[in-house]
Amino acid sequence: MASDISLVDCFSEKPPSAYFAESDSDKTGIRHNYTNLYDWLFASLLFQNGMKPIRVLEIGVTMFGEGSGHAFAKMPFVEKFVGLDVNPIQEDFGEKGVFLQVDGYTEEGLQSAARYGPYHLLIDDAEHSHDQQVKFFTMYTPLCAPFGVMVCEDVPRMSIPKRLKAIKDPSLLKVRVPGAFIATKGKLDNNVLLKINRTP
Repeated sequence: MASDISLVDCFSEKPPSAYFAESDSDKTGIRHNYTNLYDWLFASLLFQNGMKPIRVLEIGVTMFGEGSGHAFAKMPFVEKFVGLDVNPIQEDFGEKGVFLQVDGYTEEGLQSAARYGPYHLLIDDAEHSHDQQVKFFTMYTPLCAPFGVMVCEDVPRMSIPKRLKAIKDPSLLKVRVPGAFIATKGKLDNNVLLKINRTP
C-alpha cells in the first residue's frame, strides 16, 4: 500500500468490519459489535502511520475459530498480525500472521510478542478477568508504537471503575461502542477501555 493512497482508496474494496463479518469472529454479531470501533481505529491508525500498513497484536484468538486472527491477516492494510493464546489453533494465519501458543500475561508471553513489535494496534480479548485486563495495560504499553492504540474488549460495565483504579493510568478512555443488539443485559455490552500512545 503506497503512502500517497487515501483512506477512501484504502477501504474501497472493503473496510475492516467487512473482513470481520466474513469470518467467525465475535467482534461482530449477537453478543456485541465492535465493527464501528475498528473501522474508526483503522482509519485513524493508517492516517497516523502515513497510510502504511500497520502491525496488530491480539491476546485471545482461539475461542471462536481464530476468526479475528484470520480476518486481520487478510486485510491489505495490516503488515503483520500476531496472535497469542494458551490453546492451539486449528489453522495458521498465513504468511502475514504469527501464532504464539503462550500465556500472554506472563513474562514469556510478553517477550515472545516483543520479537515482532512494536505494534500500532494491541487488543486484549482473552478471558476478560480483572487481573488479565490490568496486566494487559501494565505489561504491553511498552510495545505500543507512537500514536498506537491499545484496546481492551468486553469490560464488564460494573467493573470499569475498579479496572481504572487498578491500572492508575489517566490516559485510559472508557468507550461504549454503538451496537445494534445487546444480548448481555448490561453486563458486558460493548464496553471497551482504550489507551492512545501520544508519545511521538
